[in-house]
Amino acid sequence: MEEIAANIQTQREFVTCGADENRHTAEHQYSGAYASMGIDNSFSMQSFRENFKMEITHMDAERVVFEMQGISPAIANAFRRILIAEVPTMAIEKVYMVNNTSVIQDEVFAHRLGLIPIRADPRLFEYKAEGETYNERNTIVFKMNVRCYREKTDDGSKGPLMNSFVYTNELVWLPKGSELPPDEESKFTAFTQSQAEYLKERNDEAAAAAAAAGEEVTPLYGDNDPNEIATVHDDILLCKMVAGQEIELEAHCVKGQGKEHAKWSPVGTTWYRMVPKVEFIDKDYLDGEDADVFMKECNDFDPSHNCYGWFEKDGGKKGEKCVKVVNERGCDYCLERVRTLCGEPGWDEKVRVLKSKSHFIFTVETAGQLPPDVLFKEAVKVLASKCQSVLSTL
Repeated sequence: MEEIAANIQTQREFVTCGADENRHTAEHQYSGAYASMGIDNSFSMQSFRENFKMEITHMDAERVVFEMQGISPAIANAFRRILIAEVPTMAIEKVYMVNNTSVIQDEVFAHRLGLIPIRADPRLFEYKAEGETYNERNTIVFKMNVRCYREKTDDGSKGPLMNSFVYTNELVWLPKGSELPPDEESKFTAFTQSQAEYLKERNDEAAAAAAAAGEEVTPLYGDNDPNEIATVHDDILLCKMVAGQEIELEAHCVKGQGKEHAKWSPVGTTWYRMVPKVEFIDKDYLDGEDADVFMKECNDFDPSHNCYGWFEKDGGKKGEKCVKVVNERGCDYCLERVRTLCGEPGWDEKVRVLKSKSHFIFTVETAGQLPPDVLFKEAVKVLASKCQSVLSTL
């Protein structure tokens, strides 16, 4: 009975990775799924609080890697989808082309501009409602006015070609709003104050609230002024021009979500993987010919590989050795080799690769609009608001 119970427990907690297929991939949420085995499968908030853990293993300006333990795969996938599609950012939505004599068509160039990540905190801005005027609270305005020309040298000969490569640093932020002349019906924007002043007010309010709560305020964009707006990267090539060609335009950014258009997605990509585990089945080691075969196939392919090792066999003859798992998670080099070996006759009863259904390694790579750790915090807020919305309708 204990052996059967242990087997059921393994099926409940892990996916078994076989050579041809993965087994026990489903997660059973029904509280009585294991009632016949005396296992209560109902959700317990107390158990969740006791078992839930998070640990950051790597973080820099562009990427954060962390482990999350004690959650359902559904919750892990919810975070992934929210990060991709529901954490808002600011992106170029309208492009007003004044003059474009380059070889790139207006609509193609507008698409290229739309995909440029904008360094602006979306939490300080509002969504633009239908029919609402463009103002400092819902719109960011950039202008571009660049002309390609050839400089003349002192002796009158042809000099170098200037502005032949147009980069994102040509986009200049207009804190006072649009500079285009208004049309007969309305103005392009109706700013009531400088956007720089508006951002300073909002940032000061956020800093005061954080100080009152005893929280440490860290610069969102490092050494960059939080009250100034720019593109995340100033060296993205937008187009090439020859002498005499020029581009003059205004670009208006609004707040949006990735589910509406990918340009609003705040991540380059984000993914998670289940934590793997390599284990020997009958005992915690392999000996004899099995040990030699295993080390040859799964460890000795690289001299620097050391996920498995030779050890003195407990209770064995003097000098008798066995193979034990040194790193139960394995590595990218050996996990696939172990999984393939499990497909050989008899080996599926000796070794196996398991993947936890409740322990995940998350990777979040930001596109630059917000730091990766801030992105995940915002994803948690979005998920919490969804839960609150469900509770309010019950």
